[in-house]
Amino acid sequence: MFLCHRWFLVRDAFLLHCANETATIPLEFWGRWQNHTFQPSPENWRFPFYTLNIDRFVNGDPTNDDSNGTAWEHDITGTQLRFGGDVSGFQDSLNYLAGMGIRGVYIAGSPLINAPWGADAYSPLDMTLLDPHLGTIKQWQDLIADMHSRGMYVIIDNTMATMDGIPVTANGTENFKGCRDSEFDQYGDVAAFGLYPEWQRQISKFASVQDRLREWRPSVRAKIEHLNCLQIMMLDLDGFRMDKGLQITADAEGEWTYNIRKCAAAVGKHNFFIPGEIVGGNQFGAVYIGRGKDPYMIEPNAFEAVQITANSSAPSRYIRDKGKTGFDSACFHYTIYRNLKRFLGLDGLIEAHPDAPVDIVDAYNNFLVTNDFVNADTGIFDPRHLFGAENQDVFRWPSIENGTLKGGLANFIITLLLPGIPLLVWGQEQSFYILDNTASNYVYGRQPIASNTAWQDHGCYKLGNSRQANWPSGPYSDACGDDWNSLDHRDPSHPVRNIIATMFEMRARYPVLNDGYKLETLSKSTYDIFLPASDDQPTELGLRSVVRSRYPEFQDLSGQGQGNQSVWFVYHNEGINKTYSFNCSDTDTALISPFVQGIKVKNLLFPFQEYTLEGMPQKPGKPRMNLTYGASSHITAIEDPTQQAGCLSNFSLPPFGYQAIVPYEKWLNPSPVITKFVPGHDRRLLTNASRINVPIRLHFSDIMVCEDILRSLTVRSDTEDGFQASIDPKSIDCMKVAVADSDVSSLTGKPLGEIPSAFSFAANLISVSNGIHSIVVGNLTTREGKTSTNVRYQILLLFSLYAHQIQAVHPFWFRVGRSDNPIVFPRAANYSSTLLYRKANGGLYITHKAPGADKFRYSLNWASSWSDWLPYKGGNSTLDPQPWSGTKTQNWTGVHVMVQYWSRTLGSSDYIQQGDLSRTATPRRYPHMFVHGTYNSFGYDNGLRHTMEQDRQGIWKFNFMTEWPTVFQLSAWGINPDGTPDLTRVFGDPDEDGILDRLSPVSLLENVINVTNYPPSPFVAYQIAANDGSLRYTLTPVGLRRNQMIIYFLLMFVPLLTSIIGVLSYRHVFYAVKLNEVGKPEHRSILPTYIRPSVQLDRYLSKANINFFRKSKDDRSSSSETAEYDSVDIFQLGSGNRRRTVLIATMEYDIEDWGIKIKIGGLGVMAQLMGKHLAHQDLIWVIPCVGGINYPVDIRAEPMRIIILGEERIVNVYYHKLRNITYVCLDAPIFRSQSKTEPYPARMDDIESAIYYSAWYVRLLD
Repeated sequence: MFLCHRWFLVRDAFLLHCANETATIPLEFWGRWQNHTFQPSPENWRFPFYTLNIDRFVNGDPTNDDSNGTAWEHDITGTQLRFGGDVSGFQDSLNYLAGMGIRGVYIAGSPLINAPWGADAYSPLDMTLLDPHLGTIKQWQDLIADMHSRGMYVIIDNTMATMDGIPVTANGTENFKGCRDSEFDQYGDVAAFGLYPEWQRQISKFASVQDRLREWRPSVRAKIEHLNCLQIMMLDLDGFRMDKGLQITADAEGEWTYNIRKCAAAVGKHNFFIPGEIVGGNQFGAVYIGRGKDPYMIEPNAFEAVQITANSSAPSRYIRDKGKTGFDSACFHYTIYRNLKRFLGLDGLIEAHPDAPVDIVDAYNNFLVTNDFVNADTGIFDPRHLFGAENQDVFRWPSIENGTLKGGLANFIITLLLPGIPLLVWGQEQSFYILDNTASNYVYGRQPIASNTAWQDHGCYKLGNSRQANWPSGPYSDACGDDWNSLDHRDPSHPVRNIIATMFEMRARYPVLNDGYKLETLSKSTYDIFLPASDDQPTELGLRSVVRSRYPEFQDLSGQGQGNQSVWFVYHNEGINKTYSFNCSDTDTALISPFVQGIKVKNLLFPFQEYTLEGMPQKPGKPRMNLTYGASSHITAIEDPTQQAGCLSNFSLPPFGYQAIVPYEKWLNPSPVITKFVPGHDRRLLTNASRINVPIRLHFSDIMVCEDILRSLTVRSDTEDGFQASIDPKSIDCMKVAVADSDVSSLTGKPLGEIPSAFSFAANLISVSNGIHSIVVGNLTTREGKTSTNVRYQILLLFSLYAHQIQAVHPFWFRVGRSDNPIVFPRAANYSSTLLYRKANGGLYITHKAPGADKFRYSLNWASSWSDWLPYKGGNSTLDPQPWSGTKTQNWTGVHVMVQYWSRTLGSSDYIQQGDLSRTATPRRYPHMFVHGTYNSFGYDNGLRHTMEQDRQGIWKFNFMTEWPTVFQLSAWGINPDGTPDLTRVFGDPDEDGILDRLSPVSLLENVINVTNYPPSPFVAYQIAANDGSLRYTLTPVGLRRNQMIIYFLLMFVPLLTSIIGVLSYRHVFYAVKLNEVGKPEHRSILPTYIRPSVQLDRYLSKANINFFRKSKDDRSSSSETAEYDSVDIFQLGSGNRRRTVLIATMEYDIEDWGIKIKIGGLGVMAQLMGKHLAHQDLIWVIPCVGGINYPVDIRAEPMRIIILGEERIVNVYYHKLRNITYVCLDAPIFRSQSKTEPYPARMDDIESAIYYSAWYVRLLD
């Protein structure tokens, strides 16, 4: 099937096509949302947008967390796999977005099926299937219908140019030969970051992980267009954001856009929105905006550019024909983002080339003349760039030093100053600052907005930023110690959220802030600095005076809010409190305002400063020029060109301060906001009681009516005992206050312009049971009755084609419970010794301790498998047995259970409690811990010690000594039955933060712990200690080098010493005592050896044999002892000549004339060669007679009688003469016990061999 690389678990609920169930090819797939009225497009897209990645938002359905059934999906303890967010959780949070004025949502990542571990959702596998982790078609449709009913619009990511990469192995490379006629490019690979020609990016695999589609081929593009249209028809989408926009070929983008607009128009969407991701410079990006412009097609000036319509412009001024537009705009304008980084003091080679000017106002005016902003549907000038200070692919401003203040100034610029669409990213309104990337060249923060502990645990960022010179320090390195990070962050009272919501309201109240296209710099008080790594690119510091207004020649915004009223912006980018002084008589250096001199003006933002404008030099009759400074010796007011503009002699700003100023009579008090909730949003309260009373307090930014507050409050309790908390009417206390004490992270600090509290509502919440308790604040009106807490949402809707009056509510909650409640205290209660029990019949059950949970599931085999999700009712739950298979080494002792909980209110299933049946068991969260690394071939060398042991505190420990530097990882399962290392629970530390991480099985990163430093002196090894509760590990130097040297020398000398002792002991035990029983010690002599008798026969022979040897030859012949034997002198058997006589004795021999060969090996061959080549000498060859051979009797000699171990033994002797060789054959039972093939005794250390060799050597001496 087209564009389908891999198949995972698929259910009909995720199939995008339903009308044509018999379709077999992509172009036959079709479907349409039945019985549904499609939402028309808005006339004006310039309203606040919010970016979110669904997996990193809220978990509204835990049953889809592990949809593919692999071990690399939802990960409670890590940040690199899935969190579990889904469309149900997003829908549950729409009030949170509506409450701050969000009307457009850009869902980052494709809704189509990704790999099981693909949390970012940018690598779809199949364009016809939704990803089951995110939701079913019905859940998507419910979400989008709810959004449309609130006047909200949704655009989703479209990865037109890329899909998930096909891994190419060594066995598959032969398929990439010859003509590469495919729907995918196979022309190499480029890194995600680097300098490459754009054409190379367009035909290459992206970042080694995403294959590139040949969308320029009509047959490929037709399928893409058809399936994208299917998404619109089934989901009622309002737009597509084109991912990796510059990797799409420009003409193919134009063709695709033309057909997609036709598809959308078929269901009433006549302003379908298609922004794109443009990461390059403005000059190249301009090719993709609208009909496209090259550098020779720019407009003469901004005034002419904003008047262009589809019918008034010449086709020669554009690259593509009418209707073949590319992107409507840039989604998160990277040129502006780069300019913000320079403006806010970051160092390095930041700018792209060629690009727009670095000054933000100049950059916007450059966009007007270089970009085609004509709306492809309406044909009118319609600038819709989405400007953002952060997104999912860049760092968080609050993560660096002074980042909260810098981020606040950036928000001010993108929300109020720049004409276009303000774009937030999830968590920006809550001052998120955790960075969770694993590579230093790609720094970002993607912390979920719902509560979890993993991001705090992994929060101490250590990698730095290799793409940013002189990367500043900041709270990012200490986030793991900030408990604020583990809370839920849908806090309606956060001060940054309140400021942003107020700015959004200002855009509705002052139409020029939403639709005024004119942006001018009135004056500056700045100076340049040159940062060390910026390659002579200056950073301009100081104060700016800028005005946002309309083009009066053709823009009339009257009848809306404050009509055509201009807004004056004064801001600076210095990190100090500074008072600027100006000379109003000098038009070149004065602080010029756009308003008439002498009037009173006021800041729209807290603390609402007021000023009276001073006068400036006046020369009547000089018309105002387009440029507002330096054009003449006098300045006229924008509001009234016949009047002189006002000026201020002094202006004070705090660090990175900013103001938005209007005439006093045009100033409107912001709508009230909730500034604080006590005990705090998502706070955890410890209690040992069943029910308690909890004092609560709500702060507001304006004077409210106490009775109205009480009527607006709704209390919801998620408890195990069913009790609902309530407000005690007698405890209510309302009063005026004047404080600014909102709850924020202590590391990031408070933002500039925090809205203070003016009114407090306090009461007691009674009958508060263990669980989660929500306080929901509805619509409220001030005492004057002019504004309300949700007025900004209603105002923003007044200017849309369809006005909605849906009230936004603001939920707060807190948790109450005992210390062993994993919902309330997820970190401290992740293990319980009183969780698991056995019944009398042998069955198992658990005793729940999680009031507040809505569902639970359990595992009895360490997450190898799980039960279904079950409703949580508290009390006891019986557990069904679960199968498991593995090796003996992988098996564990005892019975263990893991219980996971989910709460809809909290929007998270990251709550787990574990326990053992044994009450005395050491707390454990994993069955084992094995050390795998280069030292043991990552587990394949199983002979080396690699098992970690738990101490009494539950810490896994292992003394690790190898060659340094080295790498290793920890594995919970070790080696699988097939002999390969298990990959499901493998831990490393690629981000070097001291916390163990898990990565997907296809990650390009090596998930190891990298030990680059040798153990410091005087140590030789490290002790690995891992806490399986927090996954924090340490490497502690152990083992003294002195001790190692002692061991080294002992190993050098002890083997030698022990071998000597062993030999001596062996001789003493096996020889010394036995020989002394029948023999006598050798007498030592002081005479030299050559003077002593050559042989001391009395040591070895009997007395008779001794006398035989000492007799003369004649005496021996006539002796009666030899009368019955042949009388022969062995020496007479020689040649008779006086030649040299050589004695040979072997157990291997060859008697040619008898045809007897006994195992002619090396020794026998050597003796045989001597017999053939020593014919000039006489040889006496002593041989034993072996069993199984019939030896002829030639000359019989006198037998020998030998006493061995106290027993007399007889050895018969025979002689045989062959040429110059005299064979002396020894015949005795001990010799006959050997064979022709094995003449040697089998052993050398038993009694038989001792007797054999004793007889042999005595006869030789004879």
